[in-house]
Amino acid sequence: MNKILNTNNIDEIINYINTDSIKKPIIIVGMMGVGKSALGKILAKNLNRSFYDLDENIENKYNMKIYEIFKDYGEQKFRDIEHQEIKNINKGCSAIIATGGGAFTYERNINILNELGITLWLNSRPEIIIERLKKNINNRPLLKNVDLESYINNLIIKRNPLYAKANISVMSNNISKNKMTNQLLLAIKTYLMDNKNG
Repeated sequence: MNKILNTNNIDEIINYINTDSIKKPIIIVGMMGVGKSALGKILAKNLNRSFYDLDENIENKYNMKIYEIFKDYGEQKFRDIEHQEIKNINKGCSAIIATGGGAFTYERNINILNELGITLWLNSRPEIIIERLKKNINNRPLLKNVDLESYINNLIIKRNPLYAKANISVMSNNISKNKMTNQLLLAIKTYLMDNKNG
């Protein structure tokens, strides 16, 4: 699993994935700051598929930032909007989809997403998540007035058992985005091969 993948290996992996699961979306779940959108875009480019970010879709549809929906209407309203967006994902689409950090922490969403496509939990160590969020704190106003380390550690304890219900789990480390994408591709292919007869 840790061997260096050359271009031929990657081409073969990409062909296998697209032949085996062209009618299934690949849905990336996990904590904020793990790189769901950044890696999702590269994954989509590699697999020649469309990419969309669930949170961005909601922001564009309502012409509001996620934190503004939280602030003005409350978390429950946002979670209902998010659930509706998940229900609206087309069956049989082949997109790469990045979800918000909380989307895969509700059973009603977990069930839909696991049935709809291949769910991939992008996991990461708390210190990596915290470091990335500190660099990007201006884009996350809801985090500005909290003790970030305690908040993230508590959230991880609460959410990881739910993220673990995804089909695939991959650790996101501080390596290049291209190397991480190769790891995702290999994990997806391995999952497909393991489940070919079941």
